[in-house]
Formats: sequence, C-alpha cells, structure tokens
Amino acid sequence: MTTNKDIHKLFRKVVANSLNTRQVNYLGEQIDRRFNLYKILQLNEVVPIPRQTAAQTLLEHFTAEDDIVELFTYMLYHEGERFVDRPLVIWGRNEFISLLIKNKWIYDREIKRFLVDPFYEHEKNFLEKIRIIDMRDEIDVDAIIKGISDISKKMSIKNLDWRVTMRLYDLEPKTGELIRQILSLLLTRQNLQKYITELFVCLKELAINASKANYKLLFEKHMSAPDGITQQNNYVGFLTMFREEIENHGNTRLFELAQREDRFINITFQSSKNSIEIWVTNNKTISPIEKKQILKKMGQAGFDEDGFGVEEYEEGAGLGLTIIMSVLNKYSNDESPLKVIFYPDFIKIGFSLDRVNLEEEKKKDEAEKLQKEKEKQEREEQKAKEAAEAEKTKKNN
Repeated sequence: MTTNKDIHKLFRKVVANSLNTRQVNYLGEQIDRRFNLYKILQLNEVVPIPRQTAAQTLLEHFTAEDDIVELFTYMLYHEGERFVDRPLVIWGRNEFISLLIKNKWIYDREIKRFLVDPFYEHEKNFLEKIRIIDMRDEIDVDAIIKGISDISKKMSIKNLDWRVTMRLYDLEPKTGELIRQILSLLLTRQNLQKYITELFVCLKELAINASKANYKLLFEKHMSAPDGITQQNNYVGFLTMFREEIENHGNTRLFELAQREDRFINITFQSSKNSIEIWVTNNKTISPIEKKQILKKMGQAGFDEDGFGVEEYEEGAGLGLTIIMSVLNKYSNDESPLKVIFYPDFIKIGFSLDRVNLEEEKKKDEAEKLQKEKEKQEREEQKAKEAAEAEKTKKNN
C-alpha cells in the first residue's frame, strides 16, 4: 500500500516529537528485527543522532502506509509505559488518529487496532430494481430469482458494475437458492460459474458467524446477564450457557428476539469489471474478546497475542474463518484476502477477488485437466499396445 503524503509527513513529526533516538531505534526493531539506526547510517553507537534524523531514517525504512500504521499502533499499545529509558508520551496522537480516519482507517479503542475498510460502495448499479432484497419481510423469493435470471441473460461484459444487498436475520433454506442466483450473476458473464460452490461456502460461513454474533448479544442481554454472567466477566461460562441454548432450542428463541429488536445482518454483493466483492455487515458491534478471536484466526493477532490464547475461547468467534481463508488463498495474491473492519457501531467482514486471477486459475485448471486426460489416453494406448503385443507373442508361440 502506497503512503499518503500527509500521513507520512505528520507521522514523522509524531516520532520526532515523541521519541528520543534510542526509542526510535527500539520501535523500529520491534516491527522489523533487521532495523538498526546505526547500521543504516553507518555510525558507531556512541555517536549521537539527532531526533529529526532518527525519525527520517525510520520513515525511509518503513515507507508503506500499513507499516506506518503498525508503528503507530505499537506506540499506542505501549503509551504511558516505560519505553526503553522513559515513559512513552505520544505527541499529536489525536491529530494523527483523525488523519488516519479521514483516509479510511478505522480505530477500535477497545483492542487498540487500526483496520482499513477496502469495501467502497460504488454508486453505479445496473440492477436498479433490486438494489436491496429485504428478507425480513414476506417477499416473493421465486419472483426475485426469476428476475435475476432474466437480467443475467441480457447482461454483457459492459454491465458488470452493480451492487445488491440482502438484509436478513439469519440464513434460512429459502435464501440459499437466491444467494446462488446472485453468485451466478457475479460469475456467469466470464464463464466463471465453476467457483459458485466455493464462494457460497465462504459466504455461508461469514453469514452464520455474523448472525451468531448478533444472537450472542441478544442472549447476553435477555438471558445470561440477568443471571450475572456476561461475555466480559465470565466468557467461558457465557459460551457454555449459549451452547446449551442452541442445543436445547436451536435458534428459535434467539430468532424471535432478533425480530423483536430488528437485529439483522446485511450481505452485500458488489461487481465491477475488475473484481468481485462480497461482505457481511452486522448492525451491532461485538465484544472485545470476540474481536480478538476473529483477528487471531485471521493471523492478525497484533501485539497482545498472549492475552487471548486461552483454550476455552477457541469455540467463540470466528468459526469457519480457516475454511474461508483456505479457499480465498487459492484465488488471491493478497496475503490476507479476508478483511475485517470494526466500526464503533457495526462490523464489516468480507473479501475481494480479482476477475483476472479467477480467469487465470480457471485456465490453469483446464490445462491440468487436459494434461490428465492426455496422460490417461496415453496410458490406455500403451496398455492396448502391450496387450496387442502380448496377443501376437502368444499366437507366434
């Protein structure tokens, strides 16, 4: 990720005004063990280095925007603590946070993490009549499926810019075929429909996790908290109660609470000529513990990994994320193709896949299939040849 000039400039000031040279060197080492101010500047360690020079050297080594955000996050996490030789006090912290927010970085104060929102909701929409499908109401699903099918037949490559959002409390059987039709709409124009099943699995896991997160908040509010058990004060006890509720009643009672309080999730499908994007949004936030569990399963634990390695938590948030990432890693060049953003009042989690990558993977699969068929045919021909030679030898004898 390239760096916004304003972010680069202000962070250099933050570092120069907040850290002495030893602290700058220590900060750089924590993010990249190869970093050493004195080696980079080719100076003996007894030679004093001005703060401005130290800050500039740090920023010349860490040039990417996400690296700068990681450096700042580390500073925030240790603010007020002894940092090498004195307590860490961050100059201009609020100003820099505000600048990051303006550039789509979302700061979660509970877990002290910045996450960038990659899902930009384009205004152009080819499917004007079905921009939002609200599954909370009684709707004619068959008619919507037919409408999508009819539109799909008329679409060309020029009509790839559109967005559709489904709003629902939970996944129900009637939504499955509708989701598959929308996935088909995303993929068919480029003959990429072979990926429908895998993307459906990913989406299903995201939707199940999102609705379960809503259910946990409702369960805590109406069932466990009155008994003095919350996610914050007894997470393992809370999970035990929640599992018992699911085992005894399924999602029936929780679904009724979701309807009563209108606690829904959104599934958004966004198409462009270059990419396919799918994300799920909760209309409420979740507990800090579950945020950390999601980040841990996504390999983004941050600086406090030791704080949530408790075995009992493993069945909490993030079930199915490993499955999703194993699928996405096949079709994405992004090291972390699954993205999550914690807003103060809601959560987004989803992924974006480049159409070019999908097409290349398709060609690769087709080439491998042809090669296997060729090898099979050659083996069969060889067997036939050997059988004929054996029969000829038999007759000669």
